[in-house]
Amino acid sequence: MMDSSSAKRENYRDMVGKLGKKEFTLLKMQEYGFWPKDLPTPYEIQKNESPESYAKRKKLLKEYEKIIDNIAKVYEEKDTINDKLKELKKKYDETWDYEKIRLDVAQQIFKESIERRENRKRLKEEERIKRSNIWKQKKSENIVFIGKGYSNLLKDKESNKDKLLKNGLPIIEDDKALAEFLRLDYSQLRFLAYHRDVTTCDNYYRYIVPKRNGKLRNIAAPKSVLKFSQKRILEDILGKLEVSKNAHGFLKEKSVITGALAHGTGIDLLINMDLEDFFQTITFERVRGMFKSFGYSGYISSLLAILCTYCERMEIEVKGEKKYVATSRRVLPQGSPASPMITNILCLRLDKRLEGLASKYGFLYTRYADDMSFSLEDKSKLLLFKEEKVDKESENKEINKFLGLASKIIIEEGFKINKSKTKFLRKNNRQYITGIVINNKEIGVPKKWVRNLRATIHNASKLKINGDIPDELVNEISGKVAWLRSVNGERYKAIIEKAMEVIK
Repeated sequence: MMDSSSAKRENYRDMVGKLGKKEFTLLKMQEYGFWPKDLPTPYEIQKNESPESYAKRKKLLKEYEKIIDNIAKVYEEKDTINDKLKELKKKYDETWDYEKIRLDVAQQIFKESIERRENRKRLKEEERIKRSNIWKQKKSENIVFIGKGYSNLLKDKESNKDKLLKNGLPIIEDDKALAEFLRLDYSQLRFLAYHRDVTTCDNYYRYIVPKRNGKLRNIAAPKSVLKFSQKRILEDILGKLEVSKNAHGFLKEKSVITGALAHGTGIDLLINMDLEDFFQTITFERVRGMFKSFGYSGYISSLLAILCTYCERMEIEVKGEKKYVATSRRVLPQGSPASPMITNILCLRLDKRLEGLASKYGFLYTRYADDMSFSLEDKSKLLLFKEEKVDKESENKEINKFLGLASKIIIEEGFKINKSKTKFLRKNNRQYITGIVINNKEIGVPKKWVRNLRATIHNASKLKINGDIPDELVNEISGKVAWLRSVNGERYKAIIEKAMEVIK
């Protein structure tokens, strides 16, 4: 016969089989008062639970788990403390000398503190050495630094290949590819593409050339290896890009002569303007931004910009050794084969904006490097002049308005106007553009320049009677004759023939 406990268990098994384990458990919880009968079951709550309630419950569960972990840590610490207390009790069981215990505990804590500190120091040093080795490895494999203040875009390694292909430019992914493109040894590229505030080797020949106004012009011509690299950049990158039709400087089939001819002769008004410190205002950052606009990564753009810019340097002597100290930020050098084309590309937007403004006011615009010219064939074509007769006051007002807008554009494009060189040349003045006179029906050179050449030829003819003409003088006359031929050979035919007769 089955006893009551066995019958009870059998009964429970039957109920679990009929109801299910979860339902049976809930039934018994309600029976014993652990779960109110009028409250929905956990399964019903979860089944009808909204996403917000579910998220809230999950958050509470995470907090609960965190509390459990903290409690576990406390118990672990408590066990550790109890173990230490047991050791102390065992050690000092015979004599419970509190002062001795305090001293021993203090010494033990101090010892453990020193060990921890030494361990931290050791780990820190190991981490430093590890980082240093990784950095040295990177430096040996790639260019990772090109100088303080110039390296902030070197982490940008992503080029826009579609844009490069569209512009017909070579795809250069990394420094190794750049060295190959420039036909340099990798070590040469590493040396050239690094800015040093103080160096014992200058990559530029530096000259000082006097200007017509008495001031000095700094010319920096790159040395052979750097010059070769800049020529490659010019021919295979810069030379493939669009420049303004208004630009006449340093371009094939264009010159100061084409710039002057574009304006014609016999014009009413000519305005010449000059951009102050033209090359110095084109900084490393602007050149880097230009290369980046082509589609090159910040990394490659930075390397190309370093190769195309330079800084002013002062020569000093330290312990008998010459050193060259940087005295400026990196800017575009006058004397680099790449610099003129860089200026033309960077002035593209300036030229387009000035051409639009000039056209609106009836002017024609050209630019040769930093020399800008605006010509007005007929003052009646000025924008607001509708009357047949134009009074002087209205004319000046309109021209000043035009100049104000032109100045605003120039400043917005990051350049400065040399106001002392702004010239207003009317018909009764000698009108000239980059040294070419355009007053007459034919273009020419200034009369003073021709008189000086005649005097030089006369002196050379006297020297020829008494002996040979010095080579320097022959070269000077030959150069000036070549210039006259290119400007207007027919107009200066007589003086050209005279010069050739003397120096032949």
